[in-house]
Amino acid sequence: MNVCQLERLSFKSVEPQDLELAASCSCSPVVAALLRIKYGFDKSNVSKAREWLDPSLKNVVDSLEFTEEEKLAAKVWERNKGARRVVVYGDYDVDGVSSTTLAVELALKSFTNVRYFIPHRHEQGYGVHKSVIRNLINNQCDLLIVVDCGTKDIEALSDAAKAGMDVLVFDHHVPGDVLPEGAIVVNPHVRGSTESQTLCATGVLWKWASKSGLFDPDWLKSKLDLVALATIADSMPLGLLNRALVKEGMEVLRKQTRSGLGTLASEMGLMVRLIDEDDLAMKVIPALNAAGRLDLAELSVKVLLGQDDVRLCVQKLISLNRKRQYLSSNLLEQLWPLIEQGEHVVCDKRWPAGVLSGVASRLCSETGKAIALAAPVGETIRGTLRVPKGSDALQVLTEVAPYLEAWGGHKFAAGFSVDAKYWDKLKDIMTGILKDIEPVSEELEVLELSPSSLTLDEVRQIKKLGPFGVTNPAPLFFAKREEPLTLFPLGREGKHFRIKSGRDSYIAFNGAPYKDIIINSYGWIYKPKINYWQGNVKLDMLLEHVVQR
Repeated sequence: MNVCQLERLSFKSVEPQDLELAASCSCSPVVAALLRIKYGFDKSNVSKAREWLDPSLKNVVDSLEFTEEEKLAAKVWERNKGARRVVVYGDYDVDGVSSTTLAVELALKSFTNVRYFIPHRHEQGYGVHKSVIRNLINNQCDLLIVVDCGTKDIEALSDAAKAGMDVLVFDHHVPGDVLPEGAIVVNPHVRGSTESQTLCATGVLWKWASKSGLFDPDWLKSKLDLVALATIADSMPLGLLNRALVKEGMEVLRKQTRSGLGTLASEMGLMVRLIDEDDLAMKVIPALNAAGRLDLAELSVKVLLGQDDVRLCVQKLISLNRKRQYLSSNLLEQLWPLIEQGEHVVCDKRWPAGVLSGVASRLCSETGKAIALAAPVGETIRGTLRVPKGSDALQVLTEVAPYLEAWGGHKFAAGFSVDAKYWDKLKDIMTGILKDIEPVSEELEVLELSPSSLTLDEVRQIKKLGPFGVTNPAPLFFAKREEPLTLFPLGREGKHFRIKSGRDSYIAFNGAPYKDIIINSYGWIYKPKINYWQGNVKLDMLLEHVVQR
């Protein structure tokens, strides 16, 4: 929950023109208003509005180009059918373990002996390592399938190809000036449409598999839960393509075809048949990430593949996630005073490097400041960088690249490593850059609507505009404060509130520190959420911002 000034708001309302669009799209006037306000649809482009409400995965994927690299990858795949030594090389975040899982499942359809490898986050770090390639060469690997990395691993993969290994790379990271010689790199940033460039690595691999004709289409659809998981985890833009993939993937997930994922969700108190993207982002994804952050990401792959004793693996994952939460909470307590004093780049040898990215994300989100956190790992210092909207983390790292051993990532989130002897110099330069980054103060569009006027059916229709996330934020609603105003503490320690404002009711999670602001508020920005509890269904209005004049 945050505090928002009234002048930042752009008020919208349901207009008479929305009634015509509502009739054409068989939706409520509220949904029609959102189609107009958020996406620019009106009576002149009704077919596009209908497509947005109900995107066809087949139509979207069919419209994508099957590139020359993808065609070559399909030929190499077919040529290797029957190969005895196939290795999948992945990464330790959720996109990495999801694409590793998908690659293994695809490979097992074609090859007899498939193994996978994910580097240790702290001992080895991101990317394809030459030492691992030497081992694969010595063991006469026939086919190497690299996912969620590889585009910039020039030497290692060139060595593999020179040794006679077939190398396929399925990645979504922005390439450098050259590509690994002899490897086939399937990466939409190398060749692909603008829409394809929004895919995560798991999406890149699934799209290739779908277009290749090598796999049964219905069987491939059953793997879309992995694409949904990875797309949300990597905060990929939710345009038409990714929305179609995630929507279908969520349906697969709700059917619990993947036993490990279903068990994990159930153990975390989620009703799998009703799970949504918020549940994934807030609960399931952090748990899957915990393995790579604090132990070995292989544990998450085992859960997704349903290998070994799934329930035991899930319990280990939940235990690691609790440890991650504890460590993150301690770090935040240490860091808040430093950030308030104006620090932007902080390193501490006591910190576990694996939890820094989550903490940096939270600090950046809540303060609007660019934040870099780092910790020593042997002779190297490994760090994570988060920047607010309007900035570019990769551009920041490009400016300090001469001091870095390795770096990479995405526009708002990136990682780097530096020799410890260069840290002080790097910190000074990076601090100067990050201090100059100003957060973009965006206007907040809100639809003025009283919660009591929203129906359960309307909220179900609003969900059809999702999945919500990057580039497709959930719609926000505004209601003025009404009297009488009453606050009811919730939770064991009373840190949450139920707010009764006139006829309307809101839930303010972690609202206790804002009690005085709530009492003196002008109004509320909220999001409706359907709450399923003990067989009952009701609407909750979750408070996002308290509005002040």
